[in-house]
Amino acid sequence: LLFKQVLKRGDVEKVLKDAKYIVTNIYHTPYTEHAYLEPESATAIPKENGIKIMTSSQSVYDEQREIARLLGMDLSQVEVESTYVGGGFGGKEDMSVQHHAALLAWKLKVPVQFTLTRQESLVVSTKRHPMKIEMTTACDENGKLLGMKAKILADTGAYASLGGPVLQRACTHAAGPYNYHNIDIEGIAVYTNNPIGGAFRGFGVTQSAFATESNLNKLAEMVGISPFEIRYRNAIEPGMILPNGQIADSGTALKETLLAVKDVYENNKLAGIACAFKNAGIGVGLPDVGRGLISIEKGKVHIRTSAACIGQGVGTVALQMVCETTGLLPKNIVVEMPSTSRTPNSGTTTASRQTVFTGEATKRAALKLKEALKDRSLEQLEGQEFLGEYSGITDPMNSEKEYPESHVAYGYASQVVILGEDGKVKKVVAAHDVGRAVNPKNVEGQIEGGVVMGLGYALTEDLKVEKGVIKSKFGTIGLLRSTDVPEIESIIIEKNKENLAYGAKGVGEIVVVPTAPAVQGAYYKYDGKFRTSLPLKETTYKK
Repeated sequence: LLFKQVLKRGDVEKVLKDAKYIVTNIYHTPYTEHAYLEPESATAIPKENGIKIMTSSQSVYDEQREIARLLGMDLSQVEVESTYVGGGFGGKEDMSVQHHAALLAWKLKVPVQFTLTRQESLVVSTKRHPMKIEMTTACDENGKLLGMKAKILADTGAYASLGGPVLQRACTHAAGPYNYHNIDIEGIAVYTNNPIGGAFRGFGVTQSAFATESNLNKLAEMVGISPFEIRYRNAIEPGMILPNGQIADSGTALKETLLAVKDVYENNKLAGIACAFKNAGIGVGLPDVGRGLISIEKGKVHIRTSAACIGQGVGTVALQMVCETTGLLPKNIVVEMPSTSRTPNSGTTTASRQTVFTGEATKRAALKLKEALKDRSLEQLEGQEFLGEYSGITDPMNSEKEYPESHVAYGYASQVVILGEDGKVKKVVAAHDVGRAVNPKNVEGQIEGGVVMGLGYALTEDLKVEKGVIKSKFGTIGLLRSTDVPEIESIIIEKNKENLAYGAKGVGEIVVVPTAPAVQGAYYKYDGKFRTSLPLKETTYKK
């Protein structure tokens, strides 16, 4: 046993014993593969007293630290420059080929490009952690949630990677975004000879939310109310206390997302519904700092941050933050690529944090520039730099505080999946509380992409592993084909107008979380079979 996390409030055993309705199920979630990414590649160039790496990753500073350790160098001897990253989804958070390229280049004293084939990538890259979850959920005769007990067993493979943090998120989110407090959650991650588990969009919450939301459907049936109603009656509101002890802030909009999908859910016979919440920022007491540096060079405003763009458009977000704050036009601004020699450490692009953390840091730097521009022109500010920082202060797991702050912000969501009479997914309606949509088109893109990924997770993706060996190929993983993607309607809920990053909350990860349980609920209506394993079996998509 490698990791163990326990979250407990109240006398759970007594509550479960005395509750009117109790449901217990065991859920299984599978390996899934980062097949949405290009195979890993890195280029290393030896220098006189060091090395330069060009790579696509979620943090150039992570690569710098690890390569320096590998080669026994000081950090100053290792320069890492980001190329275009494309998709990340957690798959480019772990090192893959950067250290191989660096070692070969340093020893051979020649430039080296190291690229994996697609099959090599399938074999060695990190996967979504498969989990076995035993969950008991209880409510009273009115559907009011009273308590929940869960045991989560995660397979982290032969190496820890991010098995601990993934397990933490699975635990801190396992009770869902609902107002009840008798919770007992035990999470255990285990070393095995199976493929390594690592970061993957949703980061553990996809697994535990599947169990939580599916159990709610059973309870609603036992009480005699609809799946919508049991969620609405228990939905967290501003000022209420989340199951993990954190007080929901004034920007909490779970009920608004539910109301946004109410009509479409109730007007379709074969519809499933699920809710979710997901953190922004690393949280749980760990250091978490965003940094943005603005410099004036040749009459242009340079935005310098190491925040990696992995599809969420963080460079555009930083540009908008500067324009909104200073009134400058985009034509006067240059957004630089991440580089350890030019951009400050903005932390890893993970945990849906960069729009909030680096966005706020860049805004703070822009406020300094705005002040300087009151009595000087850009030409007069030539060569000056303005640094902004934002640090998220949170409390650790199992904090003794009465109301610990697990994360600086949460997004909330409700999704409805509608089946046709043929059993195929006809439409998905996804309502997401994003705080403030800095770039609505980017937000819609995140929602649509996340829904497609969630549909694949629910219906078709299944990485075959036999005795620790991957038996799948790219064509047999079960990726959802473009011809199978249904209509997707995105609904953006903007409620949070607080000043942090102009009210923005992370949306990158939450979009994939509620889709699978919503699909499960739709199929339960379709044929009466209550499925507890992913991908769902005996459907139009998978036998």
